[in-house]
Amino acid sequence: MRDGRRNPGLDGVRGVAILLVLGQHAPTRPLVDGFLGVTVFFCLSGYLITTLLIRELESGSIDLRAFYRRRVARLGPGLVAVVVVTAVVLLVGRPDLGAGEVLAPAGAALTYTTSLFDWAGHPFSTYDYFNYTWTLSVEEQFYLVWPFVLLWAYRRSARLFAGITVLLIATSLAVNVYLAVNRDVKYEPHEYFGSDTNALPILVGALLAVVVANGWLTRTLRSLAPGAPVAVVLLFVLAYRNDTHRPSLVIVAGTMLTLVALIGVVTRPRSLAGVLLASPPMRWLGERSYSLYLWNVLARIAVLDSLGHTLVGDVVWTAASLVLAEASFRFVERPLRARLAPRPGVRSNRAADPLPPFTAASDQSSISPST
Repeated sequence: MRDGRRNPGLDGVRGVAILLVLGQHAPTRPLVDGFLGVTVFFCLSGYLITTLLIRELESGSIDLRAFYRRRVARLGPGLVAVVVVTAVVLLVGRPDLGAGEVLAPAGAALTYTTSLFDWAGHPFSTYDYFNYTWTLSVEEQFYLVWPFVLLWAYRRSARLFAGITVLLIATSLAVNVYLAVNRDVKYEPHEYFGSDTNALPILVGALLAVVVANGWLTRTLRSLAPGAPVAVVLLFVLAYRNDTHRPSLVIVAGTMLTLVALIGVVTRPRSLAGVLLASPPMRWLGERSYSLYLWNVLARIAVLDSLGHTLVGDVVWTAASLVLAEASFRFVERPLRARLAPRPGVRSNRAADPLPPFTAASDQSSISPST
């Protein structure tokens, strides 16, 4: 990645993450802890965004206007489309919900504030219809702050920036561990939705970007790289477990496994893990992961209402999610992204520019304190 060429294996990592999410969202829920896909993507996003910003700094300075314009171009069209469709569905099909009960969570989704309501233990009455956007909220908080941290610290000293990142990682890890061992709390929204708990994988990915960009710890990275295939397999093993009441443990374990997988793909792209993750099916999934993430929840709710938690429901939901995602990707997201993104004359590094996040949605039925 240091020469600016795109690493197709990273699309495959994104594909792994969306598979984990879909495994949790399927009507029969084969992967109870599939929310682990959140952690996978957050770690990947931290690596990609930090790599992009470091390259901009090395060539002069960060073009904040172009950076945020790319974020809007990548995230906005798909999100606006699914929020509008969902709001119409609710206003027409759910007479038990008032207009305010629909428009409030829709507004939170569009302003990337859903996570703040969930974190405080005040979810909206629409629940799953908009609740999945909490992960996008966490992602936007990272986008909002991180470029300024790099401008202030990395430009002074890469080691200073790395030290700050390590300190932040230690803080987030401590919060996760504390919540995990606090047996007085069986379920705590803070664990699942907190920006501080979910900062762990983002920051670990960011630290990896700094290490790779500066050529540090080369021998250590090479020694960990062969473990990438095992790490990917263990992600699915971990997702198969049922630790929905201890999500902080899943975040910590998932972060470590994702780190090993990323090291393998980044440092040895032609290894077994790199080749498998760069395969056409995994790249296809990765490229459409955001679209799948946005639309699968609405399809899931519709299928559950008609077919319930059945294998037939799994098949119908999968087909519906793929059709909706492909339509969104081809006819909404890609065209508007090309129109809204900075023109070629605007300095940018598209090779390192990550595709939109999908992140994983919470399953209200599985994490509610009442269950």
